[in-house]
Amino acid sequence: MKTNILKTVLPFFALLLAVGLSFAFEAKRVNQIGYFEDPVFGLQSIETDCEKQENGDLCKTAEGYQLYATEELDQVENNELRRDQQ
Repeated sequence: MKTNILKTVLPFFALLLAVGLSFAFEAKRVNQIGYFEDPVFGLQSIETDCEKQENGDLCKTAEGYQLYATEELDQVENNELRRDQQ
């Protein structure tokens, strides 16, 4: 009887453990403030997961404005925020 219980409970327990651990670990997320120039409201900031890096897709707001790492926007060279191409 002990063997029958282990044969049915052990796979269920292993599956439960695997599902539980899959939600416990998360990839490293970087939340940064991105700045953009709105024609109506002026300088705005928004939280983004993009980083300041050389390669990758340019990050934009939902309205299509380019995101920058600092409030100087395009006055600083290589100030654009980009999404890593993994």
